[in-house]
Amino acid sequence: MPKLDLTNYTGHGREHAYIKHYLLAKYLSRWGYKIGSKWDPLVFIDGFAGPWGSNDEEFNDASFGIAIRALGEAIDGLSKINRNVRGVCVFVEKEPQPFAKLAEFARTHSTETVRAVALQGRFVDTIPAIDKYLAQIGSTPFKLVFLDQKGWAAAPINQLKTFVGSRSCELLFNVMTSFLTRFVDRDGMEQSYHSFFGRSGVVGRIRRLPKGTGEREEAAVDEYCQSLREICHFKYVSQAVILDAAKERIRYYFVFATNSLHGIQVFKDAEAQAAEAQDELRHETRLKKQAQFGLPFGGPAPKSSKALSLQKRYLSRSREKIVSAIRNSRSASISYDELYGEAMSFPLVTESDLHEMLLSLDPDVRLNLNGRRRKKPMLFRGDYVIHSRAVK
Repeated sequence: MPKLDLTNYTGHGREHAYIKHYLLAKYLSRWGYKIGSKWDPLVFIDGFAGPWGSNDEEFNDASFGIAIRALGEAIDGLSKINRNVRGVCVFVEKEPQPFAKLAEFARTHSTETVRAVALQGRFVDTIPAIDKYLAQIGSTPFKLVFLDQKGWAAAPINQLKTFVGSRSCELLFNVMTSFLTRFVDRDGMEQSYHSFFGRSGVVGRIRRLPKGTGEREEAAVDEYCQSLREICHFKYVSQAVILDAAKERIRYYFVFATNSLHGIQVFKDAEAQAAEAQDELRHETRLKKQAQFGLPFGGPAPKSSKALSLQKRYLSRSREKIVSAIRNSRSASISYDELYGEAMSFPLVTESDLHEMLLSLDPDVRLNLNGRRRKKPMLFRGDYVIHSRAVK
């Protein structure tokens, strides 16, 4: 898929949105090929589509515009290998003015390859209509549900669970932690938070954490990930962080949920590419603020202190989780695939990081590779870890 046009974002205070859309585009470009090899139709659902803040007449800087193009390209590619797959995009928006633009876009960009439809209303209220529409199209749809809401109360998890709680569905959710933690101490808000998380005790656990340290925001995201596992029954949940372009802070978290390690692998690849683009964008922004010449976008750039500190923290947390999984293993071995799923639940952690973690646990851990001439374990190859449980 072509690189997104950064000119629609810079100068408009939307640099962070560029990284969000970059990640979405990278994921969708591979998602279509991966899923389309087995499922038909492929369905992208944008539950809070807007458009909001778009500066492009063709909406190349809006999630729905990115999605319909990425899906179309993937389906065209599949057709060249004699795999004919249908694409469907469902765009939902409740506000009348943006919905009018959205409906016009869907009407003019719907094709034989990718059919687009716009629905007006609250996302959770349109779920029955979406289900009915998809039932008319095919019996084996695979859904990617993209939820980029401004607050936290618009998608109660108990209303969401029946829609996303199947093997043939993935969820990409933008958790706006600035909204999520702003009112957590306010009396009378408990029911709204309970609707979002769907589990008791969450608000109390967040309230006990100190303000202004980032711990509340991180805990809120972790709690939501746990809700996706327990209530929506997703097997694997991962995260990505989107940083502010000009400040040393997290703008928001992307949460990704799936039932397949293939999905996690594709998401982590997209996250790694988005993280590189984010480093470049933030480095260029800092240089411009200092009235210096910036590096061309796409060149190498150092990580910021915030990105480095976050990566160090998540690597530490990932290692703790790996050690815990090994210690709690019921046998003297554990599959590499299982450890991968545990380690990749954290942002900024890569498969190479997991390999280094396992090597650092020597002599208590030994890799058993199911194949010749390989030095690293690989997903889906039957590799496993032999351990003594005396892991530190």
